[in-house]
Amino acid sequence: MARNTVNSNVSKTVNLTNALADKMPLPVKTPRKGKEPRYNTVEWNDAKITGLVLRALPSGKKTWFVRYRTTLSRVARRMMIGSYPLMGVPKARTEATKILGSVANGQDPAYEKKSIVKAGTLAEYSQLYTKALLPSKSSETELKTHERYIRPGLGKYKLIDIKPVDVELYRNTMIHTPSMANRVKVYLHKFFVWCIKNQYMTTNPAAGIKNLKENKRQFVATDTQLQKIGKYLKDKEATYPQECYFIGLLIATGCRPSEIYLRKWNDIDWNTKQLKHVDTKVGTRSIDLSDTAVDLFKRLKPHTYDYSQYCFPSRWNMDQPRKTFREFWYDLRDNCGLKRTDQMRDLRHHFASIVLNETQDMATVSALLGHSTVTTTSKHYAHVLTETKQKRLKQTGKKFKLL
Repeated sequence: MARNTVNSNVSKTVNLTNALADKMPLPVKTPRKGKEPRYNTVEWNDAKITGLVLRALPSGKKTWFVRYRTTLSRVARRMMIGSYPLMGVPKARTEATKILGSVANGQDPAYEKKSIVKAGTLAEYSQLYTKALLPSKSSETELKTHERYIRPGLGKYKLIDIKPVDVELYRNTMIHTPSMANRVKVYLHKFFVWCIKNQYMTTNPAAGIKNLKENKRQFVATDTQLQKIGKYLKDKEATYPQECYFIGLLIATGCRPSEIYLRKWNDIDWNTKQLKHVDTKVGTRSIDLSDTAVDLFKRLKPHTYDYSQYCFPSRWNMDQPRKTFREFWYDLRDNCGLKRTDQMRDLRHHFASIVLNETQDMATVSALLGHSTVTTTSKHYAHVLTETKQKRLKQTGKKFKLL
């Protein structure tokens, strides 16, 4: 029996039936002078289920496909669901309806099917993601979070296998440091959004997971702790001058660690006693220096001035700033009675509390700390002002006691 054939591409919409599919013409290759023959196809689109296609090849094979566009990115997809006559028209329509229903719910069945075969680990996609981050202060923090927490904690998992329970269980391993746990969750959520946008996955496992309740971290050294810190720094000054002056400057200026360790010698205006051109979270500013802070910079100068443009150069590359004093801080913390949760950056709380006790002026403290608004300062230090007022009222109240 002669085959029903066509020598050109054919695409039309018909009300498909098994009987009609049996009679579907097969394409043949079209000869071309001096070139390879053109490969033709015949495609019939089902009139009942939009997106269901029966495709015939020159070999005689007939294959079912479902065409659709993803709901989020509107990317065109084509997914093979079976071959005819092993899968007849009724079953093909049933399968197509299921697939199109999942697409309507925001899924991407073709990609999910492909990902099962070519699934990479979270660590691999994390590497791609961090390479795509634009350089900034916030992206530096995000990069470190991926390196120190996300990849070690979840990196071995296949990306498409990660479930909300996996994210929540890992987050809960950091329950004793809720601020870090919440930061990891936030960056995971952002990472998964990027993966969905780039069609590496279809759902966000971090969506809907609530943040842990954070305890307000207001580490202010007690008088006893401060005395121990001072003695510790004096004992270590000859051996670890950079480290000692760095800690001393954090206490004496109220600066964030990066606002000190990134300083170059030409940032210091010795006449006005200021640090110039300091990049902060809220923009560039100048920082006023107390006599104590100026003295610490002068004592640091013989150790690094002749060797580097940076006040605190890297131990491995003098042309780069040193960005970590973690080991020294851990040793100091253990020897001076501080808690393991007390962070080096929290030393600015001590500075703020002293200034607020002395001035009773929230606006002054806000300016010295480099906060964007006084509201931000009040949120963290209003309790200090309240305690000081209560203490003074208690002392003054004794003078009014007549009976």
